[in-house]
Amino acid sequence: MKVILVGPLPPPYSGPEMVTQTLLETAKPLGQYIHVNISSPSNATKGHWSIAALWRVLRQASLFAWVLWTQRKQSHIVHLPLSQSTTGTLRDVLFIRLAKGFGYRIVAQFHGGDFLRFYWASRFQKLIARALAQIDCLLVFDSSLFKQFPFVKREILQVLVNPVPMKWVKHWSSLRSVQRPSSRTLVILFMSHLSVAKGLVDLIEALSRLPSKKQWELNLAGEILDEERNVLWTGRDMNNGWDKAQAIIHSHHLAERIHYHGVVTGENKVRLFQQSHVLVLPSYSEGLPIVILEAMYAGLAVIASDVGAISSVVPRSFLHKPGDVTQLADLLREMTVEKAQNSGQNNRQIVEHGYLPEQVMSQLQRIYHHLCPPRNYRLPKGLRVVRPHRMAPGKSFPRRS
Repeated sequence: MKVILVGPLPPPYSGPEMVTQTLLETAKPLGQYIHVNISSPSNATKGHWSIAALWRVLRQASLFAWVLWTQRKQSHIVHLPLSQSTTGTLRDVLFIRLAKGFGYRIVAQFHGGDFLRFYWASRFQKLIARALAQIDCLLVFDSSLFKQFPFVKREILQVLVNPVPMKWVKHWSSLRSVQRPSSRTLVILFMSHLSVAKGLVDLIEALSRLPSKKQWELNLAGEILDEERNVLWTGRDMNNGWDKAQAIIHSHHLAERIHYHGVVTGENKVRLFQQSHVLVLPSYSEGLPIVILEAMYAGLAVIASDVGAISSVVPRSFLHKPGDVTQLADLLREMTVEKAQNSGQNNRQIVEHGYLPEQVMSQLQRIYHHLCPPRNYRLPKGLRVVRPHRMAPGKSFPRRS
């Protein structure tokens, strides 16, 4: 069964890019996917409205329409991501209408954790709701995220987790053991955009509150992102996170303990994970971050904020309320090298049972087959083909209560 897969590829190395790459690599032996690339030049241009962005969307839509036309006899399903930015959402609406116009069934995948906040703040609520009403299957990371889509039928909502990247699995599977630092110094890793929204400032503030006798080091890796375009509902200034973090570092004399490595990939990324004991990601908004799955598979402990679907993989004893610096500082204070090693061993086992690429791909194949069963294919017991939901004429759109 041929499937048209719409999605970005790295760089930049964000969740949707990594998932698209993993799906293509996992399904390569099957030759199943026809890929339509919708990559942005960088994280800084994502969601940014400009003439260049509009021109990029039009070029992508033209390519998409051409693929829909040329593959209409071989393919019947379009798999695309849902965006949380105005530019991306308008592109999604256009792609959904094009696919439906050619008679395709649509699998949409939501990679975030706060679609409803974006929806209430959008000027295009009716347009978004009408487009989502045409989707045949909507994938989210956990059933707790079903509430983000009250305007679609419950039957079309399905759970599909993020997979650990294929290359990451191959590398760590080949290592019989990992020699981490044997000293009493707790090595902390923060690998994400360096921004307020990802919790960089909260992490530095929490570390500044630790007792002076606490031995720790922090490795920072990722792209510095000064302007935030998506997470704008926190009630605080979300811009210039790097400058704010630097101010705290210098005022508390933490510079000798904190090391910035820039954007790391390949062996440099592996080396950072090997040298660390715990990954910390105190984000204000997430879905199911790839970096958390990578850390767990590499045997690291994880401390993170309780947002999105993170609680489905990280034990709640290692989670904190987003923005609660005191709670984050307490978790860091209680974390030791021994505790991190024990937690890391458990984390590896969690990821090995349901988050490996072939496991996720197997589940996705079942979803495709439910929508368009091939000849001689029998649906598993208790499952049925979900028919597309059409919004009845005159039905009201969801409003904020």
